[in-house]
Amino acid sequence: MSTTDRTPSVPVPSVPNASVPERAGSRLAAAAGAVASGATRTGRATAFWAAALLPLTYLPMLAAGGVSARPLLFAGLLAAHAAALVLGRGHAADDDPR
Repeated sequence: MSTTDRTPSVPVPSVPNASVPERAGSRLAAAAGAVASGATRTGRATAFWAAALLPLTYLPMLAAGGVSARPLLFAGLLAAHAAALVLGRGHAADDDPR
């Protein structure tokens, strides 16, 4: 290559500069979507099992008289159970590979 020749010796692909960030952005968006999907599935499974197991705490509280001794705790357990029922709904349907 001479000093006056400005042509590169290695061919440069004619890809616009704007496409590189788009591809990186779409990969980033896909990765973020996969992480969010996994987190949603995990949260739904946790809520499902919490909804299944929280009623086991009611019986000891009722038997020991804890409901009258700690009514706010019992109300909190009922609220947590209601929230777990709503958030865990559809957990088994998500595991269906169809």
